[in-house]
Amino acid sequence: MSKIYIPTVSVAMTTYNGIAFLQKQINSILNQTFKVYEIVVCDDGSTDGTIELLNEYSQNYNLKYFVNDMNLGFVKNFEQSISLCSGEFIALADQDDLWYPNKIEVLLNKIEDN
Repeated sequence: MSKIYIPTVSVAMTTYNGIAFLQKQINSILNQTFKVYEIVVCDDGSTDGTIELLNEYSQNYNLKYFVNDMNLGFVKNFEQSISLCSGEFIALADQDDLWYPNKIEVLLNKIEDN
């Protein structure tokens, strides 16, 4: 009997004072038709409640967050988040996006075709 191949998808996200948008974005990732393996968030020194929200999600979901010792800036922060992911595929997510429910499923189907 052969095993069915199911790829693992990590989401790399960066945050910085994103409390106004973050809950909706994380929920849109968690509600994907293809479930993500993990969400890895690197925070660049938020002071607005972002860390507390990330901590709440980490208690109930496979969300891991890291707080930088110093502000790295947008690019370096994303590089760090990507480096901490363990999935076979990595999807990048901005803190203020909202994803369509089938975003990961569509991306995987396109990758598989190529």
